[in-house]
Amino acid sequence: MHVNEFIIFLLIILQCTVIFCFDPFSIGSAAVVGIGSYLYDKTYCKWKECCTDKEIPGNVNQLEALLKSKVYGQHLAEEIIVKALKSHWDERYQPSKALTLSFHGWPGGGKNYVTGFIKEALFTLGGASDHVHHFVSRINFPEESKVAQYQRDLYEWIKSNVTKCPKQLFVFDEVDKAPEYLLNIIKPLIDYNAYVAKVDYRKSIFIFLSNTGESLITDQMIKLHHSGIPRKDIQLQDFENLIIKGAFNEHGGFHHSDTIKSNLIDHYVPFLPLEMEHVRACIIDQFRMRGVNRPSEDDVLSILEFVEWGPSPDNLYSKTGCKRISQKVALIVHTHWR
Repeated sequence: MHVNEFIIFLLIILQCTVIFCFDPFSIGSAAVVGIGSYLYDKTYCKWKECCTDKEIPGNVNQLEALLKSKVYGQHLAEEIIVKALKSHWDERYQPSKALTLSFHGWPGGGKNYVTGFIKEALFTLGGASDHVHHFVSRINFPEESKVAQYQRDLYEWIKSNVTKCPKQLFVFDEVDKAPEYLLNIIKPLIDYNAYVAKVDYRKSIFIFLSNTGESLITDQMIKLHHSGIPRKDIQLQDFENLIIKGAFNEHGGFHHSDTIKSNLIDHYVPFLPLEMEHVRACIIDQFRMRGVNRPSEDDVLSILEFVEWGPSPDNLYSKTGCKRISQKVALIVHTHWR
């Protein structure tokens, strides 16, 4: 047994010993439970992450503030994600199924960026929490021939963690690079089932990140732009059916997937392509993070020179969103501001 595990074991024994030193009939069962909870929190939970509000605050208000101040040009994503998370972990209600969110759009639009804020707001340890699981298809599921093995391993991993604590976050990155049919294994876990093999998955959250549908989203954005519809007035219904069609028919983890066939994805979240004003905001934000609160216009323009725009002939959107911006800003700050 590992030293830390042995210490935890001793502390648990001590906790139990202290509790049973009292006569439960004289102090009351509620008091015994209270003492046990107190000692559990002060002993075991100091050494290992527990499953309480302290470790999983679920601070969606914090998330909302982060998205408003740090994310640009994604009003649809902000609105959908915040409302979905608030309702899912509302203690007044038992969710009818696990929450499933599918993020779609061009690289650099903010899918991973926003996911990072979700981890940070929901869990005290953020992405380092034992309750957060981030799978990257090209790393965790690289070979098409091993789909059956991946499915078995994935099911056991999800089951064992949810058994320990029902509030888990599972993130599947690069779903479009995952082997086909891989995600069919999770269908029963995200379906309208109270229990699957005696495990309740309904408080868990599943997030899928994919570039699938990026071209369809951009084409629709251009149509809406030419129709004179302001970006802020764009609605989810302008994109959802397009994304579902693209995700179902394009090769990747969602290709002809049971999760889509059975309508088990709760929200398809479009991450819209970023325009000049959004990229500029990203650049200024990166300067601020490095202590430069008022970068010169020349500095901002020098970063924008590295951004490629498209599709032609309109060239309205950054092909890489805000990716690579951070590194370019860091180079300028190191050169001119140090």
